[in-house]
Amino acid sequence: MTDPSPSATVWPPPLPPVKAKMRRRDRQHRRVPLVALVWACVGALLVGTAMGGASGASDTTELEEQLAAVQQQLSSAEDSLEEQTDALAEVDAKRSAAEASAAGLQQKVDTMTAEAATSTTTLASRDARIAELESAAKSAAATSAAAPAAAAPAAVPNGGGSVSYANCGAVRAAGAAPIRTGDPGYSRKLDRDGDGVACE
Repeated sequence: MTDPSPSATVWPPPLPPVKAKMRRRDRQHRRVPLVALVWACVGALLVGTAMGGASGASDTTELEEQLAAVQQQLSSAEDSLEEQTDALAEVDAKRSAAEASAAGLQQKVDTMTAEAATSTTTLASRDARIAELESAAKSAAATSAAAPAAAAPAAVPNGGGSVSYANCGAVRAAGAAPIRTGDPGYSRKLDRDGDGVACE
């Protein structure tokens, strides 16, 4: 047996010897279908490219039209968005102004309410003071009316008419000073020294 060493084994095993003539004929028979196949592939590739280019041109035009339509819609949407943003900003400004105005008006209402409460309190205290003064005036009038009635019988009848003066200042203010006995407005209380001439 021979030694099976790696160098001794030939892989793939050699083909059986073929006649040289047979080989040439096989090559020619194989070459024709191969060349025909290559040319058929090249032709199919050229036809496919031509058809694809023609349909691709129409597809490109169609896609460009769609792109233009989408860009137009986008532009319209951007314009609409800008208008809505401007309107929103205007509404926000008006709302802020209205809130500031409402706050100012509320402050005025609060101030007026406080002033009305103060005025009501002041009026109530004035009404109470007026009632108190009227009561005091009525009691003083009743007291003073009783005093002249008691003093009237002791007084000497005055000489004169329906005019009367409270004091000499009133006589001088009326321009009637001096008043003599028998003149209108003469009173014994105005004649201090009793000589018949008052407010000398």
